[in-house]
Amino acid sequence: VEMLEYLRLMMMTPEDTRGKPLEDFDYSRTISPANEAAVLSSVVAAVNYQLGLFPQTEEEDAAIIKDKGMFRLFSYNQRMAVRHRRNEKRLLKRTLAALQKQIRNKGLEGEDLARAEGSTLGQVLKGETRKQRTALEDRLEKMGLPVDLR
Repeated sequence: VEMLEYLRLMMMTPEDTRGKPLEDFDYSRTISPANEAAVLSSVVAAVNYQLGLFPQTEEEDAAIIKDKGMFRLFSYNQRMAVRHRRNEKRLLKRTLAALQKQIRNKGLEGEDLARAEGSTLGQVLKGETRKQRTALEDRLEKMGLPVDLR
């Protein structure tokens, strides 16, 4: 969650702020469709970069593990390292698939996505079932106090 909040801040553009100070925005919410697309795309790029750092593919690791004769020649630590490396690749690929699904479900695939235009309220994207709220707003509502802080 904190990583997404940080990336929302880092992906802000003049079209999002329209001269308003950055501290006026609530980064726990979607700032704008274009900002959220940039955030999720940066995470996708980071995951793809990590996948590219491995010298072998997941399929090559699986083939090494499947070849029982050769695999037994490895030391215990080497066998565990190959398994761990394969599992890391699996997790990264699943993360990538989940991010791409989220981009599709939120309608963030286009080029001409809207910016915040100075609105500090945040936006609810397609596929989001409820209006995003901050923890402070939830606490205020539970206390019976007015929730609209802006």
